[in-house]
Amino acid sequence: MNAMALLRTMHSETKFRLKGILGSDQPAEAQQAWQALRPLLELHEKLEDEYVYTALAEEFGAGSPLGDWAQRHDGDVAIVAQLIAEVDAAQPGTPEWRMALGRVADALTRHVTDEEGQIFGRIEQTWDAARLESIGAEMQQVVEGAAAKQPVSRRAHAASARRRR
Repeated sequence: MNAMALLRTMHSETKFRLKGILGSDQPAEAQQAWQALRPLLELHEKLEDEYVYTALAEEFGAGSPLGDWAQRHDGDVAIVAQLIAEVDAAQPGTPEWRMALGRVADALTRHVTDEEGQIFGRIEQTWDAARLESIGAEMQQVVEGAAAKQPVSRRAHAASARRRR
């Protein structure tokens, strides 16, 4: 799979999961779904950093839109990490927890909109199809390896979410 297509798919899945968590009227279920989503957010950030943005920074250097994106990405990641800490500090199911989770969802939506609107197209124009496929295949292996390590309940939830689409 093309690296950008894989990242876009992960963005869509995250949005779908967050919508489900925020829409749940079962606090324990929402908390469980949130705990299942967190490692996927970390994995996604790791994939972007290790396979895309570090390579762009090395190739294009500071002062170019592609080279500078890693720094912007790191800033977005820091903001989301702080917002996740606020979710973790709140009691699951409370209005405060839901509001904190909503702030995470909003920050991720802004990040994804910027990323998909400003940078992914440039990457697709810069890296040839073979490179995008190669990087995508490596990233897919990491995703599959992480999925194999998930507890059964998380895999079942992921499979259930795929069937609902």
